[in-house]
Amino acid sequence: MEIFLRNIPNDYLFKKKYLDEHSSEIETLILGSSHSLYGFNPEYFTSKTFNASYISQTLNFDYEIFHKYKFKNLKTIVLPISYFSLWENLRNGPESWRVKNYILYLDLHSKLIIDHSEILSNRLNINLERLVLFYIFGKQNIISSKLGWGTNFKSEYAHDLIQTGKNRAYANTYDINSDEFQNIFNDNKLILNLFINECKDRNIRLLLLNPPAFKTFRNNLNANQLKITIETSEEFASEYDNCLYLNLIDDSNFIAEDFYDADHLSEIGAEKLSKLINKKINNWK
Repeated sequence: MEIFLRNIPNDYLFKKKYLDEHSSEIETLILGSSHSLYGFNPEYFTSKTFNASYISQTLNFDYEIFHKYKFKNLKTIVLPISYFSLWENLRNGPESWRVKNYILYLDLHSKLIIDHSEILSNRLNINLERLVLFYIFGKQNIISSKLGWGTNFKSEYAHDLIQTGKNRAYANTYDINSDEFQNIFNDNKLILNLFINECKDRNIRLLLLNPPAFKTFRNNLNANQLKITIETSEEFASEYDNCLYLNLIDDSNFIAEDFYDADHLSEIGAEKLSKLINKKINNWK
């Protein structure tokens, strides 16, 4: 079962193959979670761009991906700091089963046995379903374009913006004063600091941004969590001359038709955001 599961094509393996073959050519690297995956289409960037983000990808894995490759021609990294980013660590979250994907398919390191196994990381019924879907029905679960952008959040299948606004805000609001989330916050600040300093040493610019969100999502956020997110990002940008921060969470250019759900863009919104960020990069002196 382990062998058959590992031979099912997946986005992690696809992205590793691209990075293995083309990392030295990339000029703009996009990292982050689903906001990046669905928000930045490299087709609309004038520089050689690849989207190495993925669903629930946290800052520690962003840094590890960046650190793994030499990226000889890399000039700019785009890294969203979303409402939830500073308080998330994939291993501590509800999708911790995704950790093994970085170990098995991106060849990152872990000393935990569970991270080196498909069958130990997911429930049996889920693994059986995956086997049946691929080996019997031939269904693949590749959602990435050839340059890593997520293709399955199409506007024609957009979700209700009112309900998803409430649900998504609730799911991404944390008890930020608890010891657990304070520790994660401190760890993520440390990772960001290492990230920016390594970029500075390698003459790479780091563009941080809070991505666009629909008003139903914004209206249900915890004001303090959002405030700390923005202030922390601003502090990094003001301290380091190779760092720029853009707060686009309530950018009026993004309207209801641009969203797949209340905090994710559809292909329409992704085109708009990609062109906007491409222009910012090209004008960044």
